[in-house]
Amino acid sequence: MRRASYHNHTRFSDGADSPADFLRQALPQGIDILGFSDHYYRRQADDRDVPDWALAPDAEEAYFDTLAALAAEAPIEIRVGLEFDWLEGSAAWLAAPARDPRLDYAIGSVHFLGDQTLDTDRAFWQRLSQDEVDETHRAYWRAVRDMASSGLFDIAGHLDLIKKFAFYPKSDLTPLIREALDAVKAAGMVVELNTSGWAKDCRECYPSEAILRACFAREIPVTVSADAHRASLATANFPRAYDLLARVGYRALTRFRGRERFTEPLEP
Repeated sequence: MRRASYHNHTRFSDGADSPADFLRQALPQGIDILGFSDHYYRRQADDRDVPDWALAPDAEEAYFDTLAALAAEAPIEIRVGLEFDWLEGSAAWLAAPARDPRLDYAIGSVHFLGDQTLDTDRAFWQRLSQDEVDETHRAYWRAVRDMASSGLFDIAGHLDLIKKFAFYPKSDLTPLIREALDAVKAAGMVVELNTSGWAKDCRECYPSEAILRACFAREIPVTVSADAHRASLATANFPRAYDLLARVGYRALTRFRGRERFTEPLEP
């Protein structure tokens, strides 16, 4: 089985290493297809004041040029992506960049509800009552549904990221999760098994095995990513992910090339 790693962050956003560093360390990790997906965050179409953890507007051309040059010389396949931050109403200004013909794939992810980040501030969660925790989870899954329904993205990034700090709802969110997964299915998206969750407080990949089983039941395709911010972690816990997917019932992984998809057998 060829090993592909699509969800990786470089110094163009909040990663610690350059694209060239990722390539150098890809070979020892057995990577055959190396993808890059730096953060794309915009609060409006002409937003020039973006956080320092996101791809800067004046660095966009350098991002694409750097990866094109890397692909021209790499001994393995290089794929170009972006991870788009979904904000309320953002379909209006993300449509054009998400359909950039230079992209092989676009990841849609929910990190924010309003101005509140969900996965960087443990103190935020500690301040919430249980009722507020439950409502935040409900709002998150509604945002995931809306992100998928936009039809702009190829991959649903780290579903159930909201569990990162292990603050869980006590109410039953099954109906909202079903709605979100139905939207992912209707949009023809691929779900990533994101291995980074195994190293977080939740000690569980994104999404959970239960959600992966719900995806499998809907025949939603899957890929495996590490959400690496360091080149050495581009395949972290991949064997564990392959084993889990096989146990769930998956027999193939989705690959991307020029916004077209194809599958290759999953061979744990």
